[in-house]
Amino acid sequence: MDEALINIIKTGEMTQDVAQYLFLHGGILILKDFPEGSEFGIDCRSWTVGRKFLGIKMIPPGIHFVYMSVPGAPKIAFFHNFVLKEIVLRKWDKKNEDLFNCVSDDVELERVRSNLMTLDSHLGAYPFTDYQLWASFSSSITSKTLKRLSPTNKLGRISSQVEMTTLEAETEKQLNDPLGLSIVDKEHRGRIRFTDESGLPVMNAKDDDSKLGFTEIPKITLADTCLKKSGIDASDRLEKFVETVGDSKEVLAELQFAFIIFIIGEVYEGFDQWKRIIHLLCSCKSAIEKSPSFFNDLLMVLHYQMKMVPDNFFAETFGNNFLVSTLSLLFANIEGFDQWKRIIHLLCSCKSAIEKSPSFFNDLLMVLHYQMKMVPDNFFAETL
Repeated sequence: MDEALINIIKTGEMTQDVAQYLFLHGGILILKDFPEGSEFGIDCRSWTVGRKFLGIKMIPPGIHFVYMSVPGAPKIAFFHNFVLKEIVLRKWDKKNEDLFNCVSDDVELERVRSNLMTLDSHLGAYPFTDYQLWASFSSSITSKTLKRLSPTNKLGRISSQVEMTTLEAETEKQLNDPLGLSIVDKEHRGRIRFTDESGLPVMNAKDDDSKLGFTEIPKITLADTCLKKSGIDASDRLEKFVETVGDSKEVLAELQFAFIIFIIGEVYEGFDQWKRIIHLLCSCKSAIEKSPSFFNDLLMVLHYQMKMVPDNFFAETFGNNFLVSTLSLLFANIEGFDQWKRIIHLLCSCKSAIEKSPSFFNDLLMVLHYQMKMVPDNFFAETL
């Protein structure tokens, strides 16, 4: 049956036999007390639920992203690695507008399983028309990724609106000196401020168990800049990143994880991490020569991410300047015709994205034109 699921991924079509198999063996998510008129989604599809909604059935095995929100409240989401016949129970707390785990001991699960025929009409079917896109969109994410990056709370619950605190406030608490960093007087002559590379205050989640486990991108030191030219070639920093996360696939997995929680879960912290990783990868030169297959995989990841971007993603103040500048670095660093073909295919297959922001793609194509001096002047116009 695994081959049948792979066929669904390739074709987007599901036979009656596969549907029956997943009805009997697919995962089930039951969500109790979720309010009518609220948003519920799994992977690439969401709905406004009705009064009788109790969850989703026929979920194929593997990594999935579940998210929900009531009107006027932030999204709450979690990743889950479903196995065959698994039943996941969750309960919505209307008072706190939050998600909680249901008691799911063997007795409770068996009771639910025995009542599945009764519950069936209250369970929506997994949207298999989107399965191919989701499988490609999350191809590198594994259980290891989820354990490493998800918040440490019991459900791995991710919120689009986490209560934040400054690093100064955290330090004051640790020093048991509530005024030491925030005022200037005879006893406290200095006022300490922690800022990031952009000069913005360093903010952390107030509750430790709600923090995302994103990897800190290795920074450029003065010694690196002088001795290793890391300011030009970030390959050494990428190597350190790979050592930290375990393998190169986990780098792409973190890139996908960050993009998913931003695009679907509306978690802006995901966008920040996605930008950091993209900038690091696009700044590598020797790593491209050393690991061309990794960068081929990167281009494929970007291909599917461009299919998911919202209408305003390429706006001048949002993603345009960043993507043009960073992808320009990648274009300049890539050598070899096969990888150039990948880039051309990536850009030319993003029809909807081109329609959303033609100026963005004009900028990219102009960069490519100057990088590929052997290409005729009318090549890009004819291609697009």
